[in-house]
Amino acid sequence: MGLQGLKMTLAPLVWSAYCALTDVPEAAPRRPDDPPLIYACLHRDILPAIRHLRPVQPVLLVSLSPDGDILVRTLGEDAYGFVRGSTGSGGGRALAGLRRCLEDGRSVGLAVDGPKGPFGKVQEGVLHLARLTGRQIQPLRIRATGACHLGTWDRTLIPLPRGRVTVVQGSLFRVGPEASGPEVEKVRRELEQFLGDDEHVL
Repeated sequence: MGLQGLKMTLAPLVWSAYCALTDVPEAAPRRPDDPPLIYACLHRDILPAIRHLRPVQPVLLVSLSPDGDILVRTLGEDAYGFVRGSTGSGGGRALAGLRRCLEDGRSVGLAVDGPKGPFGKVQEGVLHLARLTGRQIQPLRIRATGACHLGTWDRTLIPLPRGRVTVVQGSLFRVGPEASGPEVEKVRRELEQFLGDDEHVL
């Protein structure tokens, strides 16, 4: 078994242990008449954010990389759907897939400073998606007591057992189809400021 196969085997076990040993508050399940939302977080906060959104049963944007394969297998399809790709360069198919999900009434979730950074910089894909669909962006920021960070470009946050995680939901952002370039950029900066709050480990 190669390294990728080992990751494929171990990741679901690690995720199950993580869910059992860490206390991450879960979002309220969506009601049938709730409008779908675009949930947005930084790559740093993606693991607790995914856990938080489980009752919402969102469609997640997942890269086409081998690590993306691992994530899809680990999470399974009981609580999540998946669109593969990115909303960056060449990401038209992924953007179209997310748009269809929102139009069908299903919320979506994506990390907005990707797929490879720079850390904390909100890319334009989430704004294009909001503009195309008229759906609002719900930003999520994680704060944690007892956590560590991986030495990766995204500084992935890993809550530790007996730590406490708080999910901070920001105000909803809307980017209408009539929004001008400066108006879109204003939303991007405000979203970036909220998500990039560095007081995420208490």
